[in-house]
Amino acid sequence: MKKHLISALLALLLLLCLPLSAAAAHPVPDPARDGSCTVTITMKYQNKPISGGTVNLYKVGDVREDDGNYSFVPVAAIKGTIPAFGDIQSPELAEDLAKLKDKLTAVTETPVTVGGNGKKGIAEFRNLHFGLYLAVQETAASGYGKTKPFLVSVPYLADGDYCYDVKTVPKTDLEREVKPAPTEKPSTPSGGGKLPQTGQLWWPVPVLICMGLGCIAVGLIRRREGAV
Repeated sequence: MKKHLISALLALLLLLCLPLSAAAAHPVPDPARDGSCTVTITMKYQNKPISGGTVNLYKVGDVREDDGNYSFVPVAAIKGTIPAFGDIQSPELAEDLAKLKDKLTAVTETPVTVGGNGKKGIAEFRNLHFGLYLAVQETAASGYGKTKPFLVSVPYLADGDYCYDVKTVPKTDLEREVKPAPTEKPSTPSGGGKLPQTGQLWWPVPVLICMGLGCIAVGLIRRREGAV
């Protein structure tokens, strides 16, 4: 009887310890890091960093915790238009959110210049709170087109650990602007802007005919005088 009682107690302790072990293994964000996160964006063309242009970062989602599970919910400013996010990896979602940026407030007073921090191709945003952010390139670097808007989650869960200093690259690479070839201006002809005369001239023909008829008449008159 005593052995059965001990076995039952051990089984009960084992059952009680299982949820504790599972909870301890489940990663959770460190609340002390809220408000001290960093997002580093690198703009590239053919895998080379490109400086120039400006980027804005807008907070579009707040963190929601549900029984130890964390997700993002739209901020109040856009919740009436987008009640839920769905797949935050979707490029279409980022483009839809970019259309609502006038309702949002950027995390910095002015857009951040890419490369303005002395690091080529890089724009940094510091002291960020937990949330989902929309990155929008407001102006492009000289000679390049703008990249499409994209989403960044802060913090970012990778390999079972939360990353609070997020480094990201736009999913769409920068594109070179194709400028049309300059059209050549037609050359201005010499001679005061008049086109040179080409082809046969017809105005001397009547004059030459008249001169020929005059010579014939003179010859006939002289012949008649000689006959007299």
